[in-house]
Amino acid sequence: MTPELSTLLAALAGGMAIVAGVVYWWINRTPSVDRDDDQPLPLFGGLTPEERMRSPAASRPAVPSSAATDFAPRAARPESSPMPTPPRPAPVIREFVTRPAVQVPAPAPSPAPPADDQPVVSPAGIPGTMVEAHSLRFSVPAEGTLQVLPGRLEIGAGLDAGREIRFVRVEGPNGIEVTFGRADGELYRHIQLRDKTVSRAHAVMRFRDVTWFLQNLSHTNPVLLNGVQMAGDAERPLADGDRVEMGEVHFTFRSR
Repeated sequence: MTPELSTLLAALAGGMAIVAGVVYWWINRTPSVDRDDDQPLPLFGGLTPEERMRSPAASRPAVPSSAATDFAPRAARPESSPMPTPPRPAPVIREFVTRPAVQVPAPAPSPAPPADDQPVVSPAGIPGTMVEAHSLRFSVPAEGTLQVLPGRLEIGAGLDAGREIRFVRVEGPNGIEVTFGRADGELYRHIQLRDKTVSRAHAVMRFRDVTWFLQNLSHTNPVLLNGVQMAGDAERPLADGDRVEMGEVHFTFRSR
């Protein structure tokens, strides 16, 4: 072997030894850390138990359990049941007894007008009972004081259902007719209806030839006979079972 080759090989061996020393120093430059097998390596940002206790996340106050529920969907509230409707009060009928009229001396008689224009004689001197119902008001004479005519009206709806109205003959030219309306009328021959859809003078019933006839007097709130509107001033005979409607008051006519 020549001296030049021996010198070259010796230089290469020395360089390799230096490189091996540098690699060994690089590998062992970081001190070893004692750790448990279940703890993360420091290289990936793991924290020791002491470091976790000192971390900002550990010092953050715990969120109350109720706060977490604020974001949860609330259960739908059960719908409240409607308040029960109170029962309607039972009809209360107030009855008032009329007093006989005071006898006043009559003035000197004047010439009598024609028969068709004779004034209606008021039967105020005949005692009776005033019936105050819910939808109507009418008077009933004392038993045995006035003649009872055939026929009657039965109330078929409302709080006054089942009550009936009978008719009597009153002294005077119009003593066998009965008027209906919202206005007041004469005792024993007027039925006052309290419904706002009833006219002041609504209808009239007349007893003629053993038959009752019904006539409409209102043009704004007409009378219904068996569901058919009666024409203005029309007059129709009544048969047993006919239904008569005046506003919200419903009657059924009975011939006996």
